[in-house]
Parts: sequence; C-alpha cells; structure tokens
Amino acid sequence: MMMREEKKVDYDLDMRIFQLLQDEPFFALLSRQLNKRPTTSVPTAGIKFNKDDACYEIVYNPKFMAGLNPELPLNGKIQEKWVLMHELYHASLGHCTYRNQDKVPHEIQNIGMDMAINSLTNMREHCPKWAIMPGRGKHGTPIGQNFEMASEWYINKLLQDEEENPGKHTGGGSGEGQFDDHEGFGNPGEPGEDGEPGSGDCPEKDIADARLAEAVAKAAQECEYGDPDNEKSQPKGWGNVSQKARKIIKKYANSRKPVLDPKKVLASFIKASVAAEKKTSVTKRNRRLPGKKFGRRVNHRAKIGVSIDQSGSVSDQLLGKVFDWLNEFAKFASFTVIPFDHRVFEEKVYVWQKGQKRKRERVLCGGTDFDAPTEFVNKGNFDGHLVITDMMAGKPKRSNCQRMWLTDESGERWKEAAGTEKVLVLK
Repeated sequence: MMMREEKKVDYDLDMRIFQLLQDEPFFALLSRQLNKRPTTSVPTAGIKFNKDDACYEIVYNPKFMAGLNPELPLNGKIQEKWVLMHELYHASLGHCTYRNQDKVPHEIQNIGMDMAINSLTNMREHCPKWAIMPGRGKHGTPIGQNFEMASEWYINKLLQDEEENPGKHTGGGSGEGQFDDHEGFGNPGEPGEDGEPGSGDCPEKDIADARLAEAVAKAAQECEYGDPDNEKSQPKGWGNVSQKARKIIKKYANSRKPVLDPKKVLASFIKASVAAEKKTSVTKRNRRLPGKKFGRRVNHRAKIGVSIDQSGSVSDQLLGKVFDWLNEFAKFASFTVIPFDHRVFEEKVYVWQKGQKRKRERVLCGGTDFDAPTEFVNKGNFDGHLVITDMMAGKPKRSNCQRMWLTDESGERWKEAAGTEKVLVLK
C-alpha cells in the first residue's frame, strides 16, 4: 500500500509580520528583533531559548499557523495575530527569562502565565475556545472570571486548588488548554563537562536574557519617545496594549536586565566557536576483519583569532586581565594572536598553543582600523574572532565567523562601532 505523502505547507511568518501587526506597533517593533524559525518539532508555536545562538526565538509549525490543523483550527488573520501576540507577551512580560517561584511545578506556572496573557483586555475578545482562560475549563474554573491579574496571582490560586485536588493541574493531561510550547522558560543551563570553561553555568542563557530585555526596552522606548537614533522620529504609540500591561512591560525592561560576567561570556564564545578536527587513528583489531582497521577520531578544538588593538589608548589593565583569562582557556583551545593598529603586523602574529602560558605584552602603538584584522581573519578560515580594543574606530566590514568585542568602561561609549554584535565591557 502506498503511503500518502504529507503536503508541505508554504508559510513564512517573517513575510506575514507586517500585515498581522500593522496596528500593533509595540509587538511589530519587538518581533523585528527576534528570529522566527519554522519547525515541525512543535505542534503549534512558542518562544524558545536557542543555546547555540544565545538568544530567544519564535518557533512555529507552518501547518498550524496556516490554519491547516483540523484539531486546532485558526480563524484566519485574526487568530494568526492572536497567537503571535500571545508569544510576544510571554517575551515582553518576562515569562521567558525568569520563573517567579522556583519551587512551584512548571505546569502550574505555565498555566498561570497563559491566564495572565489571555485575560488581558486586548486578548480576551479573540481568545480561541481551545486556549486557557479564567472561568472556563478544569484549570480556569477555580480561578473564576478574574481577568488581568498578574501571573503570580493565578499561580497561587492554582496551587490552592492543587492541594485540594492533587494531580488536577500537574501530571498527565494537565496541559489542557495550553496550546503553545514553554520549553526553556527560566530553566538553568545544563552543567558542562568537568574542566570545560564555564562548567556548571549557562552564560548563553545570561546572554539570551540580556538580549531579550534589551529588545523589549528598545521597543518600549520607540513606542514612548520615538527612535533614539533618529532625531525626527515620532513616538510610535502602543496600539491596543492596555495601561496595566504597559506598566508591567516597562518594569520588566528596566529592572530585569542581567549583569553579564565577561569571563563566563568569553568562555561561552570559545565553546561555541569549536570546530571538529579529524585525525586518522588505528582502532582495536576486529576478529572478523584481518589486518589493521582505520577509523576517524574527532578532537574538538577551537580555531580562534584574538585581535589585540595596539593603540596607546588601550589600557594595560584590560590587556592584563584578558591575558589572564586566555591563559586559563588555553587548556581547551589554541588561539592565534593578531596584533593590529591601522594594519595587521603579520610578522608579530603567533599561535598560542593549547596548554601554553603567555605573559601580557604590547608590541606596537598606533592608530586603529578594524577592517585590517577582519580581513586577516576572513582569509584564515577561523571559527571565532575576539577583538580586544578601546572601540575608537569606524564600523568594520562583515566578519565571516562569529565576532565578539571586549573593551573597558572608557571604550563602552564607542560600542556603536560593533553594530549589533556582542560587546563585553570589563568594569
């Protein structure tokens, strides 16, 4: 019997954003700063933490969003917009980056968060019957029709009901009414292997949390005051976002920005830049196969370019601290140290071999041009590029690999040179 081939759905959320959110400036501004990824690994949609890219992204099932799922039918453009706004509310109310009560079961926190969103004034009218809403369904009945309460309020009510009816909101079947994916909300990072940089921490999560808080703050600022980079820009307005929701969003944006540890972030950058280095090796002889048997052994080692700005305004303290860290990270990776000012001095370039110790040194002193080390790294097939600098130069050309910047407090004023790339500031 021939298997029926499933029809592929042609649905691009990026192409639909403008049409769906043209009357919702806050959500339109926020959505532009988030990646959108189609996937069949989730049945509907969700906001997820992407550890590889150290960010949060909107994931969505194209079949669901296109309204082709017979079990969860969407009612055209209105319901597409509602689902998208639901996910963006999770991002802008801080649900992704923290959990209010660590000892509360995740199922109950997820239900409470959904109720806090779906009961908002601009969400109630078009809330589908299959979504959670205070006052209906097994989760909503004990809550009553109490709308626009904080997620903590709903969570506490659900906990009280769970005490009287064990298993009602947790365990099998507890997800009734939860249509979206909450995986990764507030979860700590997985411990690393013993001895790896950043072991036991998740700096990628810290970076993602900071990026999301910055994205929410930027969208809120444009709604209130206009684009700070454009003097002629006018405030965009908040659309249908209620005054109560605006206060919560601005409070989250202003108070939930994590303080990043530059050393942990640098360790994360090194781990993310690892490339596979294959070597032929002889394996144990197999009785069935006479003679030697050759296989592949894969050692993971990062090829990372460390460009060190040699201009006189780069402080000795910054260089000293970075060399201390690189001495630690040299246990796991080799670095190519690239001294530069307005050009790369190739005769001074050296490979800092894995396991070596090096002393801080300044070999040149001059002006700064970021295009020079970028071109050197682009030609060298590197996996990552760290630029240690005072940031006092123009924006460089595009890097072919992941690039990150490290500066001190005086250089923070000029971090616009890095564009959207990550800048670590050593306090």
